[in-house]
Amino acid sequence: MFTIGQVAKKVGINIGAIRFYERKGLLDTVVRNEQNIRLYTDYEINWLIFLKCLRETGMSVEEIKKYHDMVKAGTATLPDRIQLIQKQKQTLLDDIEMKKAQLVHLEHKLERYYRGENY
Repeated sequence: MFTIGQVAKKVGINIGAIRFYERKGLLDTVVRNEQNIRLYTDYEINWLIFLKCLRETGMSVEEIKKYHDMVKAGTATLPDRIQLIQKQKQTLLDDIEMKKAQLVHLEHKLERYYRGENY
């Protein structure tokens, strides 16, 4: 079991974000010890790592909540979950292609500057 501070370090997010995710219903209720300190298991840590991944790919909190609710609903929601993750994967691939195109533009600009051109 891990404290919220330990989890924040392991996952790479701040404590406030973890509490925010709890308030939004993106984390199931965690157990607390005798001192009322939240204790997290590897399951919650792994979920937070995936949640962080989804946020970093641009998925909204609302979409993640929808996904989390589907997970809790069981395997009957697998087709919908697959569709949601595939959509997010495509969004990420589109972003990567856009970033590649931007990189090409920057490289061309640098080539001009290296040749002494002023534009």
